[in-house]
Amino acid sequence: MAREPKDEGGRASGEVRPDFLRGQLRQWMDQVGAAGKTAELFELEMWLQSFERFFRIKHQPLSEKEIKQLALRNWSEELRLVDGVIERVIHLCTAVLTEEQVNQSNFDKYVEGYLKKDEVVDPYIERLLRQATPEAGLSLLREAFEDIHLILTDLVRISRIPYTTFTAVGKILYREVRRSHLLALLLDRKFKPIHDRITNPAIRDVIGAIPVPLQRRQAAKVFLEFFRLLHYLEYTDPERVGEQDLRGTVLIFSLITSETRLLLSFVEKRALRGLDPQAALYELYDSFVYCVPLELKKVLNTELLDISVARQADSVRTRVENSHGILKDCFQQSVVQLAQAFDPTVDGSEIFPDFTAKREQSVLLRQGLVRLIKALRAFENRRDEGSAIRMKEEISAFYDHNIKYLMYRDWSGFELFFIEILKCGSLPALQQIAHRFDTFLMTLLREVQKRSILQNLPATDPTDDVPGLEAVV
Repeated sequence: MAREPKDEGGRASGEVRPDFLRGQLRQWMDQVGAAGKTAELFELEMWLQSFERFFRIKHQPLSEKEIKQLALRNWSEELRLVDGVIERVIHLCTAVLTEEQVNQSNFDKYVEGYLKKDEVVDPYIERLLRQATPEAGLSLLREAFEDIHLILTDLVRISRIPYTTFTAVGKILYREVRRSHLLALLLDRKFKPIHDRITNPAIRDVIGAIPVPLQRRQAAKVFLEFFRLLHYLEYTDPERVGEQDLRGTVLIFSLITSETRLLLSFVEKRALRGLDPQAALYELYDSFVYCVPLELKKVLNTELLDISVARQADSVRTRVENSHGILKDCFQQSVVQLAQAFDPTVDGSEIFPDFTAKREQSVLLRQGLVRLIKALRAFENRRDEGSAIRMKEEISAFYDHNIKYLMYRDWSGFELFFIEILKCGSLPALQQIAHRFDTFLMTLLREVQKRSILQNLPATDPTDDVPGLEAVV
């Protein structure tokens, strides 16, 4: 009786034991950590997860009109972004593999190609398919993505790519990523010790002191989810992403959108159950369910809308920067609020080193805008040279000290008004410019006040003498 062929893991072909796979995955991840490739592995996992979410329309930054007309839309730009990320994944696959494994892989590929058998299209690929190791899975994924890259390079040259082609590419990527049982397990096991440890002492103390075991487990999960989301956001920071790669961050925002929605579903269906509706923790979790989607909507429906087809580099940078800032503030504020729900003495700076600095910057920005609006209105009321000089001095002071705290997109608007006012020598004309500038500054002030980091933080400047400001600050 012929024996069933065995793979290199010692199992019959096609047989997969979950316990064996988990042990093999743990061992491999320990090796990756020992080799100092933890960051590369996290980024690789993030991009592979992003592929699965980006092709789901509900995670795309599309308007309602575009969603209703998916069949009419040209998807070439989206596939061009996907192709750019595929190149990054190919590089990461090579980076995670050791140099010895890469050299061995290249040698095996050469030998197998040289000795190619007529009945097999590619014996090297056939051998990789029989292996059940993480290294074989990564090598196979790299081979598949190199082929897909070649296809997409030609495909995106077509003037119009329909939605059906776009979704077909998504299905192919999904199948290739999931072909390896070990890579599939890597993606399905969200929290991993090498990536997802809570190392912050303040958070560890908070979790350890929660007396109710169920609440402790649920809070730990929520903390871990928010920290992972913040980790993803690091890869969307314009300060660390090259200009040519900024549009590609839309894939990461799709992943963040999906993961945030899953977290909120957990909070709503699990964490809120059994809590007293009058309890502070219930009110906080409930506020997450209500408020966080508003921030997501602001990012998806405003900042990132149609960013895949955006052409102006400054516009792309501004929109990615705004999206990154909105979600980072939201997630950091959520972590701080959750920690304070269990221990009111915890300060945000104990968790995030830049938390206090960002709050102070926002306060300084708000105060600077209030002072500037007061100076403008003083000039509008007096209409004399003295108040005009003081107004220009206040504008110059704001430009020198506070403009850096504004969103990048608002710099140019402020600078245009600044130049126009400095050049104007007529008091009547200056009054007209000041009126328009007042409207611009009030809009900025309202946007600044919406920052989550300023919520429940009272203004220090009196506003009773300036109509309209009391409603904002």
